[in-house]
Amino acid sequence: MTVLKKIFLGIICVLTALSATAQNITDLSVMESSEDIVLSDSNPYRYQINDSVFLHPERIRYDSKCIQVDGKDTFIFSGTFHYFRTPQPLWKDRLVKLKEAGFNCVETYIPWNWHERRMPKSVNDYSCIDLKPLTDFLDITEELGMYVILRPGPYICAEWSGGGFPQWIMRKKPAKTKFETWLQSTDSEFMRWNEHWYKAVCKVVTPYQIINKEKGKGGVIFFQIENEFNRIKWFPKDEKRKYLVGLAEIVRKNGIEIPLITCWTDEARNVMEGPLNGVVDMVNSYPKWKVEGGFGRLINQQLKTQPGKPLISGELQGGWMSEVGGKLSWEQDGLMPVQTQNITLYALQRGFCALNFYMAVGGTNFDDWGARQMTTTYDYAAAIGEDGSTNDRYRRFMGLSAFVKEHGIKIARAAVKDVKYVSSDTDVKLLVRETETGDRYYFVRTEEHAKHHFGTLYADGLALDFSLEPFGSMVYYLPSGEKQGKWYPELPEPFVRTYAIADTISLGASTGICDEFPQKWIKLRKGEYLDDKGIYGRHFVYYKCYAKEGSLLEIGRIGNKLINGTDKDEVLVNVNGALISPIEETETSAFFRLPGDSLSGKRVEVVMLYESKGLHHHTKKIVEDYWSVGIDFVKCNGRNVDLYYAYTEKAKGEKLSAGKVDMDNNSTDNEKEEPLLVWHNYSFEVPESENVYHLKLNHYGNGFIYLNGHCLGRCWEKGPQTEYYLPECWLNYGGENRLTISLRPGTNGTSIQDACIIP
Repeated sequence: MTVLKKIFLGIICVLTALSATAQNITDLSVMESSEDIVLSDSNPYRYQINDSVFLHPERIRYDSKCIQVDGKDTFIFSGTFHYFRTPQPLWKDRLVKLKEAGFNCVETYIPWNWHERRMPKSVNDYSCIDLKPLTDFLDITEELGMYVILRPGPYICAEWSGGGFPQWIMRKKPAKTKFETWLQSTDSEFMRWNEHWYKAVCKVVTPYQIINKEKGKGGVIFFQIENEFNRIKWFPKDEKRKYLVGLAEIVRKNGIEIPLITCWTDEARNVMEGPLNGVVDMVNSYPKWKVEGGFGRLINQQLKTQPGKPLISGELQGGWMSEVGGKLSWEQDGLMPVQTQNITLYALQRGFCALNFYMAVGGTNFDDWGARQMTTTYDYAAAIGEDGSTNDRYRRFMGLSAFVKEHGIKIARAAVKDVKYVSSDTDVKLLVRETETGDRYYFVRTEEHAKHHFGTLYADGLALDFSLEPFGSMVYYLPSGEKQGKWYPELPEPFVRTYAIADTISLGASTGICDEFPQKWIKLRKGEYLDDKGIYGRHFVYYKCYAKEGSLLEIGRIGNKLINGTDKDEVLVNVNGALISPIEETETSAFFRLPGDSLSGKRVEVVMLYESKGLHHHTKKIVEDYWSVGIDFVKCNGRNVDLYYAYTEKAKGEKLSAGKVDMDNNSTDNEKEEPLLVWHNYSFEVPESENVYHLKLNHYGNGFIYLNGHCLGRCWEKGPQTEYYLPECWLNYGGENRLTISLRPGTNGTSIQDACIIP
């Protein structure tokens, strides 16, 4: 590698490390600007939307203030639920809970890679796509009478492997492309594959559109094209708009006649002709404590750059993700349930007519579907937890949804009234909205989150006594002509539930049993990856080669911080039963000195275990360059050597946990050599009950967890996750359950200090 290339890669690493956790660089610059927050919703550029932009305005349309469904103003109160992160038998439970919390709409991404796991022969080959789960999901929403917002990508982000793009998609990339970065470009071949995906999705979605349903029966109301396109800086703006036009034309051609939406996509704003005319670009915001300063500035930007369009939130903070080595969602600052109430009422204060909370239902990154360095849990501190439990955020949503149902449309139609006020507490602010009939809504809020706030606001001839919790927010509703009003939201009492006492099931410690090296090896040609062999997963991979003893072995792999600031991929090397530590590591390679006499000329067998940390969820050139599954190369003294692989860990884990093969735990084989991979096997019973169970695990090493033939996901030595949800539909209540864990050695070896099943 040239010095210049190394410097370039170093610069990329620094920049990506700075932005790895940012929600969007463009929007962060807006959120952190010094621009004043304009609380008035007056806009000199407002204009009325012409019904010609809607294909069925009698069923669904919008004006500058509200959305109309079947000719009636309708407030959309929506929550995100990723059906692909919850086992299908549990979907209805989650959706019923969502509806019972007062949500009239559910939003979801549709991940291309989850639905088309095998590579098709051509763009006209649809034999590898399975969209039956999407159909089943939409059937449940129809049964419950809910509205639906669909976001099929093709890029979805979502902290999901490859941002939703199939692992095999890069096998379709031509040798010569229009731009250096292929994904999300206007390259003709890439657009052909976009059409392949959209065509399949549209065929399923078309009959579920609200325009094809009876009035009052719900249905799909919005269809999003692309996702968070502001993140893409490497294409010219005219090319980005051309790309969006192409996507819009595809969906229109294939039967989608409901309104199209985008999010974080400036190129879709104020397009006065063509298929993007009438598209609303939604506001997404995750400000934590900085609601007015962050979210408020994004709203200002939308009002300026998208006049005449209603305020719709595509993703309003309902929690936040957890990453390997970081903190779990509920342990992070700024995610307390009170923040949900504050940000919701602030959105109403600013005039929003549709809110979608990301996430409203937590989930799990089962198997290896999570993006690079993401935890198995995707609980997100959501109102409905990963395991289906509800919490104080859920309780607040119940109160907020009741308030929105009664007053949401009136507030969206109301105008901001310029009212002078005096507050006895300078941390507490006031804004008033007034309807045409004279009803008033006094929004009282604080962003101070360390103490309670008590006092009085003097405004408009009223003395409003307030009592706010830290970061509290309330609304005082005063009907026209009345002297007394009412404070909202009215929250239900904290939940009181019965529960069945269940014992913790101790599984104990385990040293495990060393995995035997594979018996069958497949040779790779030079430059060939596992993708070329039809393997698209990212479980552990065995490699084998033969090299001269005492020689220098170089293994090409993703180095530390190379991919958006994430940790390196690991390669463990075993020679004659002993692990060898690397003598040097760079951004792209790891170097090992093989044992023995370099002058002897003898060859030794080198067995390697490769651990991929996953495929990143942000597309860009560096991600495309390292998209393929497996190590890049193995060289001995600078020369390529023949390489063999075996992809056996996943199948073995599934079989062991399903009871199809047996393996004794705590074998003495571990004492004979230093293993590359160790298996830990447990058997347990849970009583017949309605209890939900978790696995609590303290361990050394990284690996995968399997339950009764299903892969629950990854476990990481550096945490933070130590508890893993065991889906009820995968447990055998009243019978035997098998738990299998594969671990590769970490800094402290590979062992389980303690494991137990907790109710």
